[in-house]
Amino acid sequence: MPLRWLGLGTGVAGLAASGLFGGLETVAKPDVPTVAVGKAVDGGPWSVTVTGGRLVGKLPTLYLRDGKRWFTVLATIENTADESRADFDDAIRLSGVAGIAEERPSQVRLVRDGSKPTYLNPGLPERLAFLWEQDDSTPAPKSVKVQVWGTTRRLDTIGDTWEWLDPERRAEVEVPVQDRRAG
Repeated sequence: MPLRWLGLGTGVAGLAASGLFGGLETVAKPDVPTVAVGKAVDGGPWSVTVTGGRLVGKLPTLYLRDGKRWFTVLATIENTADESRADFDDAIRLSGVAGIAEERPSQVRLVRDGSKPTYLNPGLPERLAFLWEQDDSTPAPKSVKVQVWGTTRRLDTIGDTWEWLDPERRAEVEVPVQDRRAG
């Protein structure tokens, strides 16, 4: 019998045996924890503390299309990595909020002055506003589930360098939404 057939037979037998013991079944990921507003979440290179949600109208420094309003999530983000980082907009996402099409925010601004941050330095927490455009005709939600995302620092097998990889949800925060639109 040719050696190739022996190898093929061994592979098929191994695959069949692993199937019998559940080796081909998908492993369910554990549910992400729900944390309280104001509680810090380890998001890999970030410590994320969601502090609130707001509906606001036009803002002085941001263009807003007609028929839209800003849906805002407020959070304090601290860079816990060793280097300055610019990917902080990946830390907060929304899913399943009526009138919002994108999970990631369309804008991120510093709460203290409304400017657009380019990067955050290690060990210096910043209060940020994560903003999404929401259809103004959508009823104002009383609360939403905000997702906190993080990554894991590990050796990149392609570049053989240490990187923050494997984005995943780390927690959800049930956030009450205040309607701060004028009028």
